[in-house]
Amino acid sequence: MKKFSTSQILAVAISSFAAGVIVSLLSSPSSGTQNREWISRSTSDLKSKVKESGKELRNKNFPDLYEATEHIGLTDDDLMN
Repeated sequence: MKKFSTSQILAVAISSFAAGVIVSLLSSPSSGTQNREWISRSTSDLKSKVKESGKELRNKNFPDLYEATEHIGLTDDDLMN
């Protein structure tokens, strides 16, 4: 059985998702104008959610790695051997 790389699997997944979106939009009972308005609203909502998540991540207090590992008690020699 042939093994697929992660990038190949991801490309197939994204392509399948896009194809599904296109088919659902083409077969929906809504008009093209309504579909475009829905897409615009949905992408705006998604954009604002992504921005908020980014702001939350930036505001989180992640520990400084140098401070966090300062008291481990390993010397440079311990790390090299």
